[in-house]
Amino acid sequence: NGSPWADRGGDVAACIRASAAAGFDAYSPDSSTLAAAREGGLAPPAIARLLADAGIACDVIANCGMLDGSAQVLDGVRAAAADAHALGARFLQVNVSAPTPQARLDAVGAAAAAVDGSGLVLAIEYMPFTPLATLAETVEIAAAIGTAKAGALVDIWHHAHDPSGWETLATAPLDAIAYVEFDDALPPLGDDAVDETMHNRTFPGEGTLPCARFADALRERGYRGLVSIEVLNRAWRSRDLAEFARRCIDSSRPFWIG
Repeated sequence: NGSPWADRGGDVAACIRASAAAGFDAYSPDSSTLAAAREGGLAPPAIARLLADAGIACDVIANCGMLDGSAQVLDGVRAAAADAHALGARFLQVNVSAPTPQARLDAVGAAAAAVDGSGLVLAIEYMPFTPLATLAETVEIAAAIGTAKAGALVDIWHHAHDPSGWETLATAPLDAIAYVEFDDALPPLGDDAVDETMHNRTFPGEGTLPCARFADALRERGYRGLVSIEVLNRAWRSRDLAEFARRCIDSSRPFWIG
C-alpha cells in the first residue's frame, strides 16, 4: 500500500511479518522502500534473513526505474538487480517514459542489456498516464527483446484503462506476461488518474473493476504465474497492517483458486 508515486512502503520487517501471517508466499518491496530501509540500517542481507525466518520469498523488486534511456536510470536498474540477487527476486518491475515507440523499445533494451546474464526478467508496466500505455505495445517490446529477458506486467487497474486491453489479453502469448497485479477500484473521486490509481483502489470484489472477468480470462488461457496484490488505498495507510494483509489475500484468493 505504498509507492514512490504515493508514499514509501513503511516498516519492512512489519510488512514481512504481516505478509507471512496472512498466508502470502512472498513480500516484494519497491526500490524506494529498500532505500529507506538501508538508510535505517536494514540492508538487503538482513532483509533476506527476515524473509527466511518468516518462511516467505521475495519475487519482485518494484519501481526499479522510469526508463528513458538515461545513464542515471540504468544505474538505478543495476542497483535494483543487486538487491534482487540479495533477496532472491526474479523480476525487476519498471515503467517507461521515453516519448516514441522506438525510444521506448531502445530504453527497455538498454535496461535489459544492463542486467544481461543476471537471470532477472524486466516486468514492464504500462499505465494510461505514461507514454507506454497499452498492453499491445508492451507485448511487442517484450517479443522484440526476448521473453526470457522482459515481459508485460498486467495490472488490472491499468488494463481497465487500455482501450484494446481485453482483445490483446485474449491473444497475447502467455510467455510475454511477466506477472499480473490484482486489485479493485472505488468509484472515482475526480478526473486525476494518478491520484485515483495511487490512492483510491480497494480489495478485489469490493469495487467497480471486472475482477472475475480479468482472472477468468487469464486462468482459462492457462496462466499459472505470479499474482501480486496491489491495493493502493489512502485510508488504509493509517490502519492495522496485519488486517490489511489479511483482507488483501482473503478477497483475492476466490478469484484465482477454484
